[in-house]
Amino acid sequence: MKKKKILGLLLAATLATTGLVGCGNEPKESVDNETSIEAGAEVNPEDIKGEITFVSANDQTGALDEMIASFNEVYPNVVVNHESLPGASDDIKESLMTSLAAGDSSPDVFECDIIWVSQFAAAGWLADVTDNISAISDQYLGGPLSTVYFNDRAYAYPDYTDVGLLYYRSDLIDTPPTTWDELVELSKEHIGKDGIEYGYLFQMFQGEPTSCNMLEFIKQNGGQDLADGEFKLNSKNSVEALEFVEELISSGVSPEGVLTHKPADSRAIFEEGKALFLRNWTSAYALTQTEEGSQVVGKVGVAALPTGPNGKSSSGTLGGWAFAVNAYSEQTEAAKAFAQYMSSYDAQKISALKRGTFPVVADVYDDEEVLSEQPYIAAVKDAADAAEPRPQVRDYSTVSTLFAEYIHKALAGDLSNEEALKTLDEKLNEALAQMK
Repeated sequence: MKKKKILGLLLAATLATTGLVGCGNEPKESVDNETSIEAGAEVNPEDIKGEITFVSANDQTGALDEMIASFNEVYPNVVVNHESLPGASDDIKESLMTSLAAGDSSPDVFECDIIWVSQFAAAGWLADVTDNISAISDQYLGGPLSTVYFNDRAYAYPDYTDVGLLYYRSDLIDTPPTTWDELVELSKEHIGKDGIEYGYLFQMFQGEPTSCNMLEFIKQNGGQDLADGEFKLNSKNSVEALEFVEELISSGVSPEGVLTHKPADSRAIFEEGKALFLRNWTSAYALTQTEEGSQVVGKVGVAALPTGPNGKSSSGTLGGWAFAVNAYSEQTEAAKAFAQYMSSYDAQKISALKRGTFPVVADVYDDEEVLSEQPYIAAVKDAADAAEPRPQVRDYSTVSTLFAEYIHKALAGDLSNEEALKTLDEKLNEALAQMK
């Protein structure tokens, strides 16, 4: 298995509240476990003892409970109390932040959106698991592994991954495009035939959809965002990426509505059979095949996003979740053992088969049982392995807000592309200086 080099500055946290840094009690040392899990050390699982609380989003599939049962077959002396939090991602985050900011020792382990990792780590709320994860880093895909790092230290174990992908009508084309030129050429060839009204759907709603999609376009053409400690968006390659988006719309390959689309909006049009290509997240495949009224059941292929003329990678934006250990936990070793197991091959396979999630462990993508249930999963492996994280900073929400604002000013014609990117770099670097 190919060993991945871990980058120092990686994926960002969202909705950062830097004033909370340092709040709560000091992280506690493990006092209830006499056995220490050291990197590379041989540990008898039966020697790990304790009772921990694990908090997750609501799981109606039962996969998490099955993963916990699998954990207890290996670690019989660790009691896991599983609690689910209701509501959407922001609701779950708010609940967790309330406990963590107060220095509560519970929950010991929790599911953590990857864009919370840097904020929570900067606040001192997450246990450092660098030594533990370094010993097993070879098993992970490079993209998901990168998301659990902040300032060169690991603060979580990957849970499941998400990445921007290209969906295409497999009943109309045999081979998906690998370049922007091929995407445009195929789009123009098929628009007006077989019910196809649009070539390519993507999402530019002014908010996180803009950040995720436009960063993909920029990096697909060899542009940069955060590099060497500063934002470097203002480049010829980034200008060309903006020009390409404008041309997609002006040429009719993409509808003007993409400027207000969220992922569900463009997916709905694709499910009506009106588009040849769709950029969306990994979850879109199952939805296109199961949602009532979908006209594309059995007609959808999945591939990595195409690259621009100056790019080398499809650069799909990363999403997903991780298993984080509370820095205040009084059951640190049992909590780390649990989080690590939930990120292992056996647990990841259960999650893939039962929850339909996309694994972070590379070998699960080659598992025959998983492939028979989800044959399209093979297309995700390379895309997730090479995927690019969003900027890894303490206050990602400020970055995302500024990014969406100035990209939309460019696309609306309020600023030239060059002026928008120049101003965006200035604003982002000013904000970055205030985060340090």
